[in-house]
Amino acid sequence: MDLSFVICAYNAERRLPGVLEALSRQEAGSVRWEVVVIDNASKDKTSEVARGFEGKIAAPLRVIREDRPGLIEARRRGASEARGRYLSFIDDDNIVAEDWARRCVEFLDANPKVGFIGGLIEPLFEDPTTRPADFYERFADGLAIRELGPVAMKLSQPRSDPPPGAGLTGRIELVRLILLEIGCMLQGHTGGKLTNGEDTEMGLIAQRLGWETWYVPALRMKHVMPPGRLTEKYLRKLIADGAQSGPWLDYLRGRESERSRLGYLAQWGLWRVRAGKMALLGWLRKSGHEHSELYPFWRNMYHSRACGYWSMAMNDPVRKLRRTLRDCVSHG
Repeated sequence: MDLSFVICAYNAERRLPGVLEALSRQEAGSVRWEVVVIDNASKDKTSEVARGFEGKIAAPLRVIREDRPGLIEARRRGASEARGRYLSFIDDDNIVAEDWARRCVEFLDANPKVGFIGGLIEPLFEDPTTRPADFYERFADGLAIRELGPVAMKLSQPRSDPPPGAGLTGRIELVRLILLEIGCMLQGHTGGKLTNGEDTEMGLIAQRLGWETWYVPALRMKHVMPPGRLTEKYLRKLIADGAQSGPWLDYLRGRESERSRLGYLAQWGLWRVRAGKMALLGWLRKSGHEHSELYPFWRNMYHSRACGYWSMAMNDPVRKLRRTLRDCVSHG
């Protein structure tokens, strides 16, 4: 098997048909591929809808239930179940082009130093009238829209982060090493929590292992944008919840040096104080102030950042990662 599409799905009975219909149109040539749908503790008919496409896709299709909630848990299960040399993580709202499988395999076969690739991701608005006028300025980065130009380019710090999780494609041995042996600290979206950054974490760890990550615009996909994601409320929650991953990702990016456990606890206290200040200002200026509606957002974002430093203090991921990377080098 050359390529495994791993679709991590949560309550996706309405979104999943479009994803699978796109895969049914794959023109892969001699590339051998499969589809693995990970039903991540869904409460609807996600599994039944996926099984309904058996025989409609010109490739093996398997549906696997993963009851541990969280996107990273679904990806771990997908990595353990995949049979391909390469693996493409496809979210349950991603519509890939007909030549995706063929182009992924061709690029990775031709570039043995490349560990992860990602493509050009365009928005697909369910209701075009709901598209915000400032979509690219404010929403695009948070909603995994990526258009970095027409030429393939290596992604490295500080120029650019690794590819986003939507369409993240890599070598199966690297995916398994990061997810199943090294282990990601970040959990990704879990139920109603919009915590994120686990895809960036994977790419940054791959870079520390000596692998290259690339943007390949010949890989094209569309990311479905429902109206509910195009609101100020959703954007603020996405940013605030995502702030929890900030301390760890900043360390992986090289923007923040290693601290002692006491140092991380001191940062936790500092950000808790900032969150408390915003909560107090929000209470004092409940209405009538030009920034009163922003205080809850800043309070939540500072609190989330504090939680990130608390996790750094309690889990000591820097030491664990350093030890694991040393072991990887010593074992070749």
